[in-house]
Amino acid sequence: MNYNSIGKIAAAHGVNGELVVKHALGKKTSLKGLQTLFIETRKGEFLPYFVQTSRMKNESEVFLQLEGVATREQAQKLVSKDVWLTEEDFG
Repeated sequence: MNYNSIGKIAAAHGVNGELVVKHALGKKTSLKGLQTLFIETRKGEFLPYFVQTSRMKNESEVFLQLEGVATREQAQKLVSKDVWLTEEDFG
């Protein structure tokens, strides 16, 4: 499968595991309709995460709630990781 990088997880937000993703898509977006994204946990290893909610923060950042990430501590472990979409979702 081919992946395209869209940005990085910039921060944990709040206490319920919400994340701030800084993206390089070049336009305002909430990533609405996106069901799955991939986080590169190790070089070349992409783990799928299911998107529960997404909302726009500003022109280059989005708040995301991912399935299985329910605490600030879990979210903090993902900070600075690269975020990827499959070519199909990217197009």
